[in-house]
Amino acid sequence: MRTKLKIVCTLMFLSMVGNVMAQSAPPAVTGIAAVAQGNTVAVTWDAVTSDPIAYYRVYYSAKSILDNDGLFDDFETTQADETSLSLSTPPNTSDMYVSVIGVSESGLESEYFMEEAHATLDSTSTPEVAAPTTTTQPTANASDLRLLKAEVTSPTTIVATFSTAVTVDPTKAPEGLSITTADGVALPIAKINIKEETITITTQSQTKGTVYSVAFSEPFIGTLGQPLDTTDRQVFVTGHSDGTAPTQTPTQNTQSLSDMQEVSITSQMQPDGNFTVIAQWTPNTNPDLYGIVVYQTRDGQTFGPPSLLPTEIRGVQLQNVTPGFFGLYIQAANAQGHVSPGVFTYVNLLPGATNNAFQGSVTATQPISITAAPAADIATIETITEDTPTQKIEGVDHPAAAQTGGINMEHVAILAVGTTMILILAISAFILIKRRRSVEV
Repeated sequence: MRTKLKIVCTLMFLSMVGNVMAQSAPPAVTGIAAVAQGNTVAVTWDAVTSDPIAYYRVYYSAKSILDNDGLFDDFETTQADETSLSLSTPPNTSDMYVSVIGVSESGLESEYFMEEAHATLDSTSTPEVAAPTTTTQPTANASDLRLLKAEVTSPTTIVATFSTAVTVDPTKAPEGLSITTADGVALPIAKINIKEETITITTQSQTKGTVYSVAFSEPFIGTLGQPLDTTDRQVFVTGHSDGTAPTQTPTQNTQSLSDMQEVSITSQMQPDGNFTVIAQWTPNTNPDLYGIVVYQTRDGQTFGPPSLLPTEIRGVQLQNVTPGFFGLYIQAANAQGHVSPGVFTYVNLLPGATNNAFQGSVTATQPISITAAPAADIATIETITEDTPTQKIEGVDHPAAAQTGGINMEHVAILAVGTTMILILAISAFILIKRRRSVEV
């Protein structure tokens, strides 16, 4: 459970321009009920009325969520603040435990599960399965097993994270997992370890700076029988910076892959003092395009693990970005793992700074409105933190951070706020002394 810092501010401090007030999370959701109805489970709950609720998340599991330290199998999200949702019954289970949390319009969510509901499923019922056809591709389902991300944690370790707990027949695991370079050279796998939704892969030493494709296939399924998603089953990772030195400098496939065009970045302060950052670009129409690779950096020199986005995405949104320097390195990638040269864009986030302040781009593009593109075209990705492993990318060296003159922007922010407070206190003291002298006279 996260601990939130509550700050008691004076009226003088609250009157500061750019002051951020701490907001509390919505209360826990109660009144939860679940009723099995054939191939579905109807879930209802009491509305949270103390906070404006944007939507609810309905969590479900084959085991008790409250008695299992809050662990769950998967969740569904309501479209708005409605207080009911119909869930499809998972296969191969006779029980479903359900709990609910609320998410406020400011993005804060209930901090814990207060209660849960239990539904006994009809063992004779089976989920409805659409008949396969030869003319259409299978569509992705929200309850499918999805590969969310993979990150390199050591020269011989890759950690993959899925949307729910995963399992595999040990005898078929080798045929369901491959790690290859852009040239199709396989990275040998020594062993894998599965723990709930996390798979730790032990490999031979990776080659420093080499882009690897980590791909899973059908032998891997969810513990409740969820099929592997048709699209979210492959990600790219970069060989660890302490890995084996490459025998030759990797070349980029620049002839067939062009970079994203008209890349821009904009920021908006959140109520908690952190920032929402949105980067946008013109869609890449290259027919060989497989995906869009996005790296994050807090210093302009070292980067977090890559995020692979679908080709139709024209922007990314990152929330809870702390003040200071923040940059994105964006590349186009084809199915063979070749990448474009890449575009780097950055923003310096200062407490109290207005929208679009202190931002720039190596490509000198123009800023655009934070709401210029439809929400469906913007992908939300997880923001790196101080604990996120970072590394240099071979052949990538952007001096953007140095353009700030070597100044630590976080220190500048603290100094600016401190100076503002001193000025306000001095002015207030002067006014009080003047009023006291007027009264004495």
